[in-house]
Amino acid sequence: MNEFIRGFNAFFRGAKFSVTKLSIWFIVPIIIWLVLVIGLAIELSDWLIPLIYEIIESVSGVNLASQNTDSGWIDILKTGFRWGLIIVIKILVWYLLGRYMKYLILIILSPLFAYISEKTEEIITGNKYPFSIFQFMKDVVRGAGIAIRNMILETGIVIIAGIISFVLPVISPLILVLLFLVNSYFMAFNFFDYVAERKRMNIGQSIRYMRENKMTLLGFGVAYNIVSWMPLLDWVLAPISAAAGAVIADMELPKGKNSTSFV
Repeated sequence: MNEFIRGFNAFFRGAKFSVTKLSIWFIVPIIIWLVLVIGLAIELSDWLIPLIYEIIESVSGVNLASQNTDSGWIDILKTGFRWGLIIVIKILVWYLLGRYMKYLILIILSPLFAYISEKTEEIITGNKYPFSIFQFMKDVVRGAGIAIRNMILETGIVIIAGIISFVLPVISPLILVLLFLVNSYFMAFNFFDYVAERKRMNIGQSIRYMRENKMTLLGFGVAYNIVSWMPLLDWVLAPISAAAGAVIADMELPKGKNSTSFV
């Protein structure tokens, strides 16, 4: 339990650090998020709404767009249904994008997070790593690759959990809690891997490092997801805080478990 609390607290200490030391970088995820999420949400909604209208009309035989009926009540119901459908579609699109946009942000902004992770360690410890464009690009590619790997793994778990929930709906609440914890672990994994990569761990060693510190990662990821529930903070504070907080959390791990001494 102490490890969980340590990870949970480290995220918020990373938030404090990022606000005081790295605030200029908040503008980057804001711009990326606005362009991607809002743009994609509008495009997907505009594509889905006519398609679903067409499917409903072909199945029911009711023309949702027509207002030339003999009953004003039917026209009112049609209008209400259309607006309700639009709202539901937009909410679902926003939810799905919000869920997977976390991974897209991790992939797209991997150069930024690699830099922030290294800069945080430099500010706290004074350790400076000689810049190498080759090594930096390697870190970026690995960060994007880890995010893609975790996204695929989590999606597979979500699909399996969805099937189980369909067969045994009574355990659906437990499944939702499990999926929350799975997502929390994978979110933390992405940010801790920047630390592991900087210490020259290969992917296999990094995975063992994560498993060895799974409770710390779980607490860290839960804190990340709690902040991610809050509008604006999701795409302003959470990613930058996590990049800095993972460094802080790793430094507080006992010898043999932290990235410096992990074998």
